[in-house]
Amino acid sequence: MEKACTLKKGESLLVKGPARITLKTGRIRIEGTDRSRYIVKEGRSCSIEGVQQSEVTITMGSGAEIEKSKAVTTPRLWLKYSHEILQQKGVIMVLGAPDTGKTTFATFLANQALEKGVSVAVIDSDIGQSDIGPPSTIGLAFLENTINKMSDVPADEFYFVGTTSVQDICDMVLGLTGLVEKAQKRADLVIIDTCGYVFDGGRRLKTLKLQAVAPDIVVALQHKNELYPVLRSFQGPVVQVDVPKEVRKVPRHIRKEIRESRWKKTFDKAQERHVDLEEKRLLNTYLGSGKKTDRNIFRKLLHCDVIHAEEIPEGFFIVKREKFHEYQPKQVSFTGDT
Repeated sequence: MEKACTLKKGESLLVKGPARITLKTGRIRIEGTDRSRYIVKEGRSCSIEGVQQSEVTITMGSGAEIEKSKAVTTPRLWLKYSHEILQQKGVIMVLGAPDTGKTTFATFLANQALEKGVSVAVIDSDIGQSDIGPPSTIGLAFLENTINKMSDVPADEFYFVGTTSVQDICDMVLGLTGLVEKAQKRADLVIIDTCGYVFDGGRRLKTLKLQAVAPDIVVALQHKNELYPVLRSFQGPVVQVDVPKEVRKVPRHIRKEIRESRWKKTFDKAQERHVDLEEKRLLNTYLGSGKKTDRNIFRKLLHCDVIHAEEIPEGFFIVKREKFHEYQPKQVSFTGDT
């Protein structure tokens, strides 16, 4: 369904996806930046502000919504925060639970900096919902122009963690610190977008990131006081940023679909390559660390197609040909004498 909307100067719209926005006449800001076209994905939302009287066309998908308000848009309220941050620059780490607008604020801050001529690097450390680089990686991008959304930005470099689970804390911290060092060599402002995992093991992960990176400023988006256990150990400046009221909770199945679309985009033009593993140094895997053993034994024991088997100090490392569902529990391992 296509809907034509008129925006007076100072008026705003909240558009909940999936939808496509096209400017016909006038001038508007979408998420705080001048734009003429924008796509809002399912589960996401954006604000449109009329800089002058404008006509826009919004093509709405199933479940899309439009709300009109004369109130000042949330990104406009964020201007004071971005102004404060840009006075100092340096390394900025954005923290918050799921669905608090972390990536939206990181995008807004990056665009504000670019419009003021500040060199910007963005590090996406959300390995489960990666925008820069494929899922299971920490991505680094050096921005040259303002952006519509993070997912449009190609990675200049990325660190391969190898999983979409944030339980591998050592790999996460090691990869992040390495990319921060590279970013600081070329950019005056380094923005670190983080995942929404802030409870249980997420508290430890965020605390270790803060200790390892020592950001110049932490941006905290929280509904109540859920970040207090993490922030209490950080002695640097913290900017408390309002969570947009328009932020929508993204259901688990939508997050899964977004992740799958990123995988598809990453491997869309992939080519088959043959790599001699004997000539390569493999990290963070049992593969190649043991002694090859007869895989036929495990084919009979497991009743499946085993394509590789090694004996390692911990037991056996086995590679089998089987489809893996993202949410299925880990397989039970076993050890024993041969």
